[in-house]
Amino acid sequence: MKHSPNRTEKGQSMAEFTLIAPVLILLFFGLAFAAFYAFRAAAADWGVFITGVAAGAYRNPVSEMARSSVFWQDLASEIRAGPIGSRTRMVRSRLHVRSRGAAIFGARPVEVHRGTAFFRWWQFYPGPPHGGTQ
Repeated sequence: MKHSPNRTEKGQSMAEFTLIAPVLILLFFGLAFAAFYAFRAAAADWGVFITGVAAGAYRNPVSEMARSSVFWQDLASEIRAGPIGSRTRMVRSRLHVRSRGAAIFGARPVEVHRGTAFFRWWQFYPGPPHGGTQ
């Protein structure tokens, strides 16, 4: 037997949809913002890693090129890499960003990225080793 809605049940699905629609919209926007933040965090981690590797292998010109591989320039401009001390063969790459966004519905979001990586200095030199071929 087929159920036919009576007059009191007409429009019930529209009322249910209007009640749940704002929750669904907030859920989708929250997922999009979380994915955007995760992508920025991954780009920041990548920048710290690749800049440290480049600084440990080739020094300045290549580390600048590696820094430019970071998608967001505000993150790339904050990445620093260089030797630790004068006698050690270690390179440190680090990033510290703290920014406040524009107010959205009265809330001011804060974005913080922090990272440090240490690398052993293994520089490449062109040509054969000093002292001739072996």
